[in-house]
Amino acid sequence: MDQSWKCTTRKYLGDYKVFKVRQDNCVSPRTGRTHRFFVLDTPDWVTIVPVTTSGELICIKQWRPGTGTVELELPGGIVDPGELPLEAARRELREETGYVSKTLDPIGSMAPNPAISTNRCHFFLAKDATPIGEQELDPGEDIIINLVDLPEVPKLITAGILRHGIIIAALYNYELYLKSGRTEK
Repeated sequence: MDQSWKCTTRKYLGDYKVFKVRQDNCVSPRTGRTHRFFVLDTPDWVTIVPVTTSGELICIKQWRPGTGTVELELPGGIVDPGELPLEAARRELREETGYVSKTLDPIGSMAPNPAISTNRCHFFLAKDATPIGEQELDPGEDIIINLVDLPEVPKLITAGILRHGIIIAALYNYELYLKSGRTEK
């Protein structure tokens, strides 16, 4: 199918800080019928793959209300209005981990869920990340830093310990980046 649907009306139903909910009425090019869709109008996100000078992956552990569990993840967050994804990646790395990196390389991006959300998630590699201070957490964040040996990552994924889909996609983009020869690390 190469044809896009024509959306005839768009109505915002609510603003919930991290996304807005809207209802789109769109016409199927195949049937000519109008169908109702609910969409999460969401700002872009960033996910950072931070690697220390000793080759460890800087992971974080934090409680996630959707699953009600503490999850092993990578640092990341929302791109603020007027902010570039690179700037957001630098800010989120510093705030969530207390680490910085002189080099943040873009290594890919994805549409987290094109069925219902409008945003993209941008992935960045933070090479030679070094600690420069304490975390600067938002009031609703409680994050523990967890350094992981890179060869352990596949085991953590297959064991279901590292299970966040966007994080796994970021790590896959990191693997592709390494295989591409764009870096010597």
